[in-house]
Formats: sequence, structure tokens, C-alpha cells
Amino acid sequence: MRLHLHIALPVPIDKNFTYLLPEGFESDGLVGRRALVPFGSRAITGVIVSTEENENTEKLKYIIEILDGQPAFSEKMLDFTKWIADYYICSWGEVLKAALPQGMSPKRVVRIKVIKTLSDDEILDLSMKAPKRAQLLAEINERDDFISVNYLEKLLETDSITSQISILQEQGIIQCEYSIEGEAKIKKQKALKIPDSIINDEDILQSILYELDKKSNKQSVLFSHIYLNQVDSDSQVLLSEALTETNTTISIANSLEKKNYIEIYETEVDRNKTNTQHESLGTRNESLLELTTEQQKALDTISDSLDKNKFKSFLLHGVTGSGKTLVYLHLIKQVVQSGKSALILVPEIALTPQLIDRFKNALEENFAVLHSRMSDGERFDAWRSIRNGEVKIILGARSAIFAPVENLGIIIVDEEHEPSYKQTSPTPRYNARDLAVVRASKENCTVILGSATPSIESMYNARTGRYELLEIISRADGAKLPEINAVNTVESRKHGQMIGSVSKILLDEISSRVIKKEGVILFQNRRGYAAFLECPDCGFIPVCKNCDVSLTYHKSKNQLRCHYCGFSMPSTVSCPSCGYSELNEVGHGTQRIEDELSSYLTGCDIPTVIERMDLDTTAKKGSHRKMLTKFSNGETDILIGTQMVAKGLDFARVTLVGVINADLQLYQPDFRATERTYQLLTQVAGRAGRSSELPGSVIIQTAHPQSHAVYSARIASYSNFYVEELNHRRNALYPPFARFSIIEFSSKNEDMVKEHVFKFLYLLPFKAPFWKVLGPVQPTIYKLRNDFRRMLIIKSLKEQDKNGAKMRKAIKTALEDYRRNYAKQSVKLIIDIDSYSGI
Repeated sequence: MRLHLHIALPVPIDKNFTYLLPEGFESDGLVGRRALVPFGSRAITGVIVSTEENENTEKLKYIIEILDGQPAFSEKMLDFTKWIADYYICSWGEVLKAALPQGMSPKRVVRIKVIKTLSDDEILDLSMKAPKRAQLLAEINERDDFISVNYLEKLLETDSITSQISILQEQGIIQCEYSIEGEAKIKKQKALKIPDSIINDEDILQSILYELDKKSNKQSVLFSHIYLNQVDSDSQVLLSEALTETNTTISIANSLEKKNYIEIYETEVDRNKTNTQHESLGTRNESLLELTTEQQKALDTISDSLDKNKFKSFLLHGVTGSGKTLVYLHLIKQVVQSGKSALILVPEIALTPQLIDRFKNALEENFAVLHSRMSDGERFDAWRSIRNGEVKIILGARSAIFAPVENLGIIIVDEEHEPSYKQTSPTPRYNARDLAVVRASKENCTVILGSATPSIESMYNARTGRYELLEIISRADGAKLPEINAVNTVESRKHGQMIGSVSKILLDEISSRVIKKEGVILFQNRRGYAAFLECPDCGFIPVCKNCDVSLTYHKSKNQLRCHYCGFSMPSTVSCPSCGYSELNEVGHGTQRIEDELSSYLTGCDIPTVIERMDLDTTAKKGSHRKMLTKFSNGETDILIGTQMVAKGLDFARVTLVGVINADLQLYQPDFRATERTYQLLTQVAGRAGRSSELPGSVIIQTAHPQSHAVYSARIASYSNFYVEELNHRRNALYPPFARFSIIEFSSKNEDMVKEHVFKFLYLLPFKAPFWKVLGPVQPTIYKLRNDFRRMLIIKSLKEQDKNGAKMRKAIKTALEDYRRNYAKQSVKLIIDIDSYSGI
């Protein structure tokens, strides 16, 4: 009998693969560990999901290596990830890979080099007999050194060149070199310590200090530094830091080691624990604040649930500034004191600096942070500290839902309505908010979804009893909701009351606040300078060469850029089509607003410091924190930004919020466009007047003040918006009354896309009563990154298919038939369950 290992691999095939365990390998406790296994010409990392004793070894390969000393996944996490794979219709291995930090999926890389040069006649003969092999060889020949198989597969647009490589290798034409790459490793550094025999003997210690003071001042300084740090704290004294802080050299440390006064040793270093000091964005210990009656009621209700140690879902609907975070802090303290762990999800990286500082001020516990701006090493270290139980509080963006937390007591999803909780690419295309509820049910713990503007689906779940609804309708600290006014930009433009993109009313308010040194936030949900450039003579608009979209103009770099694929090109002064001397700048991005506002205030002789917060200005690590610190301190007067500034920021000095164009999102081809507009307007308005001492004001510029999204935001009525939007969703059969999913086909060959989308359509029981299958449709952006696209839209009706099981079964059956009979490598297929994509 041999031990068979069933391994989930990160490939789009819905099955586990069976391998053999080599002799001499430990056979106990293998489930949940990572294994490096051969797969075609490659070696990739999978996860062992089960084992069995079996006599059959025919055609089975041996694993290469077990990568973990202990399981990377617990039984609960394996169960959770399997549920995700089944629900979102992808492979278990793809989910498990997504659940690990980058750097924990190493693979064997094969590199190829030509070692035998063929004659012209041999190349011609090869081209006739094996054109694919000849093309492969030609690509390799162009390089002087090794070239990776992965690179060649991308170059030749094929998923496998294994057989071709094997033949060329057998013929002695090429040479292959193998290496394992992409594995995150524990970071080690040299550290210093004084031996216990010296530390614990006062006479010896004093003798050494006296000797060093007399003979070597620098040795004395370094020795004293090590002693003070070793005695005063438990933290390790890193060699590099000690030398920098004492202005000494490695030779000084070596001299002390030779005398046996210190030891130099290697130690593990957590890349997240640095000595970098930041000015805190949290101004007080919020846990000491007195709770309002509404906060206390919400806290008591959720606390009772925590004490019962059972699964329970809450929707905490609190107006902006109502102190939801204070309720979270008290609950986290209660959970940690009971010996359990807390997981907090936030939608934006921009929210983490201030939230981290607010938590640090209020909580004595260490906590781990997980988000995409961390390096692979930092994420790996955070993941290890969580899995090893070294931290009890975890704060992170959507991928933190996979954090290997044991003994979970509570999951909190802040700003639960945010679409950034939805993973759009790559697989699995999950929604972290929904997974929080699923994970809480499997962990038997409490989950809180918090928002000032709950999603229609979450509020519907609360109103129909799936969640318990808790509401906080008043702001904390005696602060009042800001006064919100709308400016009709159409009428203002007619009467000459607009200067560029900003109304005179808003400009006057901005000037007044800047003079008083109060904070101003301006929101425009479009980065760049202009939406696009246009020739006034022939109508030419520069478009992306890879996508069916216009290029956004970025004035600071004089560049045209695609915000979908990243393509960029220098801007042109004259029209490349007709030669007209000047192109018009159409639309307003954050750059243009910054320029216009700076010019206006300079003309009014009002000294102003303006910062812009968008993807272009926050690419550098730590940039969020620097900008927010300057704004918090009053060094920056005006913060202009995209939706990064629209939520979560809590600064008492902000008294004015201006929305430059409330209509940018309103008429997008997306059934959630109206909801998204209402949420953004309400959230950004909530940044104003968060102190009882400084009342706030909000000015919304819009060409459509009659829109129920704009109107509801202006009167600060979630109920008004919810009732009207729910009726619209019911009539149109959109969520929460149906599941909205998309099956997308894409290829560089447009005819191939059209052919394959119809082949798949005919495999679906599209007349079944439990769903409506619409399409094929051409999306608004029909070409993206050089791929042509077509979609099938599916509305699974909840009255007929409550949990979507019938829909998923029908799609899976069609998918199996399609892959067996029609699938081609040149046509990509994406299944997006509970899609957030526009059409």
C-alpha cells in the first residue's frame, strides 16, 4: 500500500490531482500543507486536501517537496475555501492560491538555451515538417542566453510547449536548466546581545564598563547601547540599527565579540516591525470616550451575541460620524479579553493609516495588517504571525478574509457597501463582504456589517430577518450632520456663475475656509487632467491602441494614458488626423481641478497649499500617510481626490466638502450606478462637520438635482433612497430579487469570440423557469487589452432558486460540455457570479 496525496492545484480544472509520497517523507499531518509537484514541464505549488492508502501506483508521479513544517490551512479553512470554489465556479486550487500571500506559491522555472546550431537546410526541413517547433527554435535563437518557458508560452500565445521542448532536447539541439523561484523566505539579520553571565553579575559588568571607558570610547558606547536596550526592553538589538544609532562600525562589534563581551547571532526579523516613527493620525484614545445612548444599545446587543458563542449577523447602520468605530473598539476589546481573535475588513488601503493609528491609541494588543501595498515579504511575515497565534487582531483589505486566524470571535466589515470588496480579477471573483458572513457561520462567531449607506442587498437582508438591524441616527460628540446644498451647474453656467469646473458659490466657500485655516475636501471621481482630447475641426479623439476607450490626458507629464491597460504615449499639440493646430481638453480630472483652483486662489491673493490624492499621487509606499498627516496638521489646506477621500477619513478641522461633478457615476451602464452615486455623495459629505465646535457644510454640483440619488443625499435620507431604489430593482428583477452573474468570452479574434459565446449559449437551458439568460451582448468597452469581448448575462430568480444552486448546476454542466467539446486556448472564458461589473 502506498500513500496517495490528493492535491488541489491552481489551474482552471475542477478536480484534484493524485501524487505519490516518496519514501522517507513524513506521512503524518499532511492535509493542509503545501507541496511542490511536477505538472507537465513545470513544477507548481498545490495544497494537500486529503490522503488515502492505495495499492495502485500506475502512471502516478511523485511529489518533489513538502513545503511546510505545519499545515498552511486548517480543516475549517479548507472547508471554507472549498465552499468558495463551489459557489464561484472555479477550481479549489485557484482559491487556495488566492488565500496565500504572494511568495507562498513557488514554482520550478525551466530555462532553455540553444546548444546546437542548425544549417539553413535543416531549418527549412524543420519548418516543413514541424512548423510549431521551428517557430519555437527561432524565438530561442534570437537570445544569447537562457530564456524561460513561461516567457515563450506568452510569446507564442500557447499554454504548453512541453512536447516540442522534449523533442528538441532529445535531439541535442537545446539544453534545459531547472530552478525553483518565487518562494517567500523568513528574513534573518544579525543581532547583538550581552551574555547572561555578564548581565547577571554586577561586578563583572562594572569591570567591563570601567575597562572600555578607559581604553575604547567607541566600544564603550556600543556596549552601553546594547546593555540599555537589552535591559529596558525585550526587543532584539539588530546589528545594523545599533551601528547606525551609535555611529560605530562592524569592526567595533567584532572587537567586543572577540573579548566575549557580546555575542553576534542571526535572528528572525518581522519585516512589519520597523523602528520607523510616524506622527499618529489618531488624536486620542477613543475607547475612553463616553458612549451615546444609541452606541451603548448597539454595543449591548452585539455583546450579548458574543457571550453566546454562536453565529449571528448584524447590520450596523450608523450615519457618518455616529461613532461606529468606537462600538467596534469596545467589541474587539471584549473579544480579545475572552481569548479569541478579531478580524476587521476595510475597503480601501487609504483608510488603513488613520484606522491603524486609532486602533493603536485605543487597544493595547499588537495587531497584524494585510493589504496589497505591502511587499511580498511583509505579507508573508504578517501571515506567519497570524497563523502562529502571535496576534489576536487582524486589519486588512478584502484578501484578509483568508487570514489564517484561529478561534475567531468576531468579523467586522467596515463600509460594507463598498464595491472594492468584490474581486474582479483574477479568479476567484469573490465578494469579501459575503464571504465574511459565510466564514462567520463556519467559525460559529459574530459578524458585523457596518455602513452609513448600506447596500440595497444588505438592508433588504436586514429588513427580511436574515441580519439583525441596529441603527445609530445621531452623530457622536454632539456634532451635527452638515448642511448640504446643491448647485445646478446647467443654470449656473447659463448665468456665468461657473469658473471652469467650479461654481462661484463653491469658490467663495473655499476661499472663506482657507482664510480661516479650516480644512476643505473636494471630491472628483476622475483622475488625470481631462477625460480626453478632441480635435474641434474633425472630431478626432486619441484612443488606446489596446482598448476601445479614449486616452485620459495627464497634463503634469504631458501624457495620454489608458486607465485600463496602462498604455501611455506623449500628448500631441496638433491633430494627427487633420493637422489642426490645437486639441480641446474635454472634461475635468483631479489634476485640472487642482490647476484651476490654484490659479484662482493665487489670483485672489489667498496663499493655499493643495494636495491631490488619487492613484497617480499615491503609488509610492507611505504616500497615503504623508498626505493625511499634512492635512491633519493643517499644513495642507485643500485635499482634492477621487473616492479615496470619500470615506473613512475623520478630521475635526474639515468644515467644507465640495463635490465637483455628482453626475460622473450617475448614468453609467450599470444597474448599481444610482446606488453608487448616492453612497459616494453621502459618504464624502460625511467628512464635514465631525466636531461639535466646527459645523460643516457640503456643496454638491450637479446637472441633475432632481435625481433621487442626489435628492436623497441632499436631504440625508437613506430611507427615501432605499424605498425608491428597491421598487426599481423589484420591477427590473435585479438584486436583491435575483442573482446577477456574467459569463464573458474574450479573444484576439473577434469572430472566434462570437462563435464561442453562441456555442456556450446553446449548452444552457435558457428557457428554464429559475433564470433569465440575456445576450450575447457586446459590452460598452468591447475591446480590452487587445481582446474582443462578448457576454452572457444571467439573472437567477430567487423565488425559483433561493440559494442559486440550480443556476450553478446548469452553468457547471454547460461548462463541462464546453470544455470537452469546444474550448480553445485562444478563447478565454470568465464566470463572474454575483457580478459587480457594468455592461
